[in-house]
Amino acid sequence: MKTTGQGSTASSWKSPEMRRFNSAKGFSLMELMIGVFLSTLLLSGIIQLLAGSVSAYRLQLEQSRLEESASYALDVLNSHISQAGFRPEPWENQSELAALTGESINGGSLAGDQLGLQRWSRQNCYGNENPVLDGSGQPAYYLLQLRFAVKSDKNLSMTCRYGPDASLLQTQVNNFGLVENVESMQVVYARDSDGDHVADSWVTAQAWQQEGSVLAVKVALLLFTNRAVAPANGATITLLDETLNVPADGYLRKVRLLTATIQGRLK
Repeated sequence: MKTTGQGSTASSWKSPEMRRFNSAKGFSLMELMIGVFLSTLLLSGIIQLLAGSVSAYRLQLEQSRLEESASYALDVLNSHISQAGFRPEPWENQSELAALTGESINGGSLAGDQLGLQRWSRQNCYGNENPVLDGSGQPAYYLLQLRFAVKSDKNLSMTCRYGPDASLLQTQVNNFGLVENVESMQVVYARDSDGDHVADSWVTAQAWQQEGSVLAVKVALLLFTNRAVAPANGATITLLDETLNVPADGYLRKVRLLTATIQGRLK
C-alpha cells in the first residue's frame, strides 16, 4: 500500500477559511500613497471652498452693516437740515433766523467739516415736548441748535442745545455718537448769489456773503467696516471738495452722499 509522509500531508491540507485568507490581496504602498494624495487634495478643496464662503459671508455682513449705518446717519442729517431755519411766524421780519450757525466750519483734517444748524422747535433735544406752555396752552417754541462733526474716535457725533433764546441755551446732548466707523464728513453749500432762488455754485462753509443765500446743503460721509474684509491696497478717495489718502489696512470704505434743501428757501 502506498502512503504519503506525514509532513507532506500536513502542509498540503488547509481549511477553506485559510485558503480564503491567503487568496485576499492587500493594498500596495503605491496604492496607499495615491489614496492619501487624493484624500488630501479633496480635503484641501473643501477647506478652500469653506474659507471662501466664510469670507463672502463676512464681506456681505460688513457691507450690510455699513449701509445701515450710512442710511441712519443720512436720515438724521436730512431731517435736521430740511427743518433748519424754521420759525413759527415767518411773516414777522423780527423772527428772521439763520439756518446755519457759526459752528459750520470748513475743517482741515481727515475728520473733515462741522455742520451747525438751528431752528425754533416745540420739542427739545430728546424729542420731548417743551413743558413750558405758550399763551394758547401749547408747548412753547424754544431755540434748538445742533452741531454735527466726526470725532477722534471716528464716530459721527451730535451736540444739541435748547433754550428760550440764544443767550439761555442749555446743552442737553454733548458729542453723542450717532454712528460709528465714520472716517470723514465733508460739507458744501448751494449758494444763490443773485437772489433768483436758483443755486449758482457750491461753496465751502462761510464762503457765502449772506447766510440767507444758502439754499441747500450737500454732505458726504466716508464710512468703513468693523473689520478688514478687502484687499490691503492703499487708495485715494474724493469727498466733494477734498481728496483723502486712505491706508492699506484692508478695511472696506464707502462714500455716501446727501443733498437736502433748507426750510423754505427754494420756491
